[in-house]
Amino acid sequence: MPSFRRLVPTLLLLTVVVAPLVAQQPTQPQQQNEYVPLDQLPPQDQLPAAPLLVSAYSVVMVGLFAYVLSVARRLTTVQRELARLESDLKKTRRP
Repeated sequence: MPSFRRLVPTLLLLTVVVAPLVAQQPTQPQQQNEYVPLDQLPPQDQLPAAPLLVSAYSVVMVGLFAYVLSVARRLTTVQRELARLESDLKKTRRP
């Protein structure tokens, strides 16, 4: 359990630090002074926010996975304790 508690903040920190670096786009050499229809733009300029979008979904999915894993571990602990209590109850009723 302690290793899991160290792993989650480490992964979160790594995602927060690395995602913006990966998502940065190179600056354009010159600005456009006129309107250019979307279908005439090169593919890399059509959706410049795609790396940020992928990064955001990745962070959400990692967080969701960590939450589900945490809930599953706690549920397993509760089930074990419930089974132990049931066996203790059966033992005390038998004498």
